[in-house]
Amino acid sequence: MAGCGGAAFGLHLPLLTAHPAFEVVAVTDREPARAQEAARRFAAPRVASDVAEMLAGADMLLVLTGVHEPLIELALDAGVHVFTEKPLSLDAGRTSALRRRALLAGLLLEVGAMRAYDPALHILLETIPAREIRTGVLIKADGADQAARAAFLPAGFAPYTFGDDPPSSPPVGLDAYQLRVLQLLLWQGYHQLTVLAVICPELTALACVTTHEATTVHALVRGGDAVFTVIITGAPAGVYRDETHLDSGSRSATITFASPYLASGATRLSYRPAGNEKSRTAESLNGPFTCMWDSIDARLRRAAGLPDFGLRPAQEHPDSVELAERVERLATELAALASVPNETTHSLERRLLA
Repeated sequence: MAGCGGAAFGLHLPLLTAHPAFEVVAVTDREPARAQEAARRFAAPRVASDVAEMLAGADMLLVLTGVHEPLIELALDAGVHVFTEKPLSLDAGRTSALRRRALLAGLLLEVGAMRAYDPALHILLETIPAREIRTGVLIKADGADQAARAAFLPAGFAPYTFGDDPPSSPPVGLDAYQLRVLQLLLWQGYHQLTVLAVICPELTALACVTTHEATTVHALVRGGDAVFTVIITGAPAGVYRDETHLDSGSRSATITFASPYLASGATRLSYRPAGNEKSRTAESLNGPFTCMWDSIDARLRRAAGLPDFGLRPAQEHPDSVELAERVERLATELAALASVPNETTHSLERRLLA
């Protein structure tokens, strides 16, 4: 595991050290004390000085750092499977190249597109099949994530801001303002775009309007016969809102997703039926993170020619790196369309969230 921040302490290490299929054999971090504390707390046998040292004897490298591409390349060069947090890259072209490289080498390249494995989303799509959807609204308003991540870290460790990371390579053709929009879409809105990519294999960016500081994005996306509105914005401290609403005209359903870092709250699915069908509400539909790693386990077993012991077939879920490439291309297309309306930031935010 490369990178021992909030995601490592709060999500990956607790799950992987308790999962019967996985063994965390080494950890590393740019701050050695973080790696040492992670190894102590989760009984990892080795703290490595760098990623290259970790690769010997490893089956998979987990990249939980701010910049992913160089570490992915190191692992693929060493013949090691890779899991990387999202986004894989700000440049979908680089993601495509790494996907082809892994495929040619017979290696897995998995991306943390957790929403693609979410049971609530798949239940929703059983309720309203993708071909019937006509409109959708997806909202992410987050004022809780950074503090929630920090709460998982040991005392004395500050959360990463990624300010010391080398800059990621942006796609050619975007100016500085459009790059900020792209970062917001891929850093804050990745799960919303993943939902769209799961619903529709072909997506077209129609419009993208932002605040002057590129802190709020209001985008329109077409997928098949449906038009989706995507709103990504900040929120007051402690407020977390992550919703997907889909409507077919006769039926509608809404998922309110729980934060992966907040213990309070659960994912909820509510459904408005057609005609005489009964309405229903499902609660506590948690588990996308576990589903994701179970699927990765199944893929690793198949890659090694081993039985998967009856796990849910990995092919039922989309290929995560192919999905990541589609998400990144859509985000780039939206960023290239980004414009600022002639109104103040606060009035635009009020209008978008009304």
